Amino acid sequence: MHKIKNIEPTSIAQELELAPGDVLLSINNQKVTDILDYRFIIQDEFLLLEIEKPNGEIWELEIEKDETEDLGLIFESDLMDAPRSCENNCIFCFMNQLPKGMRESLYFKDDDPRLSFLSGNYVTLTNLSEAESQRIARYRLSPLHISVHAADPSLRRKMLGNANAGKLFEHLRRFSKAGIAMHFQIVLCEGINDGEALDDTIAALAPLGESLSVVPVGLTKYREGLPQLRPFSREDAAKVIAQVEKHHPFAYCADEWYLKAGQPIPSYEHYNDFPQLENGVGMCALFEREFQPVAHTDRLPFGVVTGEAAQALMAKLLPKAKIYPIRNDFFGKEITVSGLLTGRDIVAQIGRKAKADGCEGLFLPENMFRAGTETTLDGMTRAEIEQKLKLPIWIGNFQRRKG
Repeated sequence: MHKIKNIEPTSIAQELELAPGDVLLSINNQKVTDILDYRFIIQDEFLLLEIEKPNGEIWELEIEKDETEDLGLIFESDLMDAPRSCENNCIFCFMNQLPKGMRESLYFKDDDPRLSFLSGNYVTLTNLSEAESQRIARYRLSPLHISVHAADPSLRRKMLGNANAGKLFEHLRRFSKAGIAMHFQIVLCEGINDGEALDDTIAALAPLGESLSVVPVGLTKYREGLPQLRPFSREDAAKVIAQVEKHHPFAYCADEWYLKAGQPIPSYEHYNDFPQLENGVGMCALFEREFQPVAHTDRLPFGVVTGEAAQALMAKLLPKAKIYPIRNDFFGKEITVSGLLTGRDIVAQIGRKAKADGCEGLFLPENMFRAGTETTLDGMTRAEIEQKLKLPIWIGNFQRRKG
């Protein structure tokens, strides 16, 4: 049974006088397990809905519609089920490197193929049963986003800490045969899955997928009791770039590699349709293409907060503005991206400097805030940062060119 949270305006559900609080019992006499079942079943042109009203009355509704037409039902749970949690113990897991005391949602590790399809989350497929794998292939859930890390079964088992990690390619071959588009991810760990292992992994994935991103492992200062991992050096980064770019346009390096190596970011055209943008691949090139200064004066009257990695890019794009690169004291010096900045580091390092520099306000990166909110990773809000710095705070990436 699935409780209805809302009804889309002008939808079939509204025409049928369904309402929030109603419960979906079945469709075509079939129980609906989750959102996958629901989306698959409602593609039929003729539907029989069984609905329970809040007063216990049962409605049976016959519907004739186009195959692609939605019913307009919004359920209390997006998945119509609880999200599946991760069963791995990855040697590089970023969430195992979080300090205590952060908001509770940050500690939940999902590994749900349904979220891979619906939201683009990367999943490992280690908790996938044979029946569920076949269901995904039958429903042709496309695209899927899959964390691979290593093609060699024994190496992948070691990296993910899960005996099921070696079964990956059974699923991948099945999904490929079903016509499912797949995008892959490798978190690269120095001395573990780089070098020859990286070449082997790329070669194994290329015939099966649409794209692959290679991102460097993120190492915070909270690694006590965790496997020992080393950060990549400038020279290491240059080697990784040369190795991965041989497999372009299938494989892409995350922007961090170029920034660490001190090499220019590839052109906008290099990234084609930006298939791995959410993985930090091509963000700098896209931002530079779409960026448009907000003013044309001798000195722009605002400051720009950024992570240390993007300091040079922001200085290039905004030579007249005051750039404030923030050292990540919260997570540690190896974390240099803007998306992991915290409010307390910004407040501590900027203090009264921005006001003394003549700034009339500060731009903060949008990606350092929880999606759809004004709250940072450490729970500080935009308003709190504004109050502490005594300056207006703006969230976002300035202006973007239209069209």
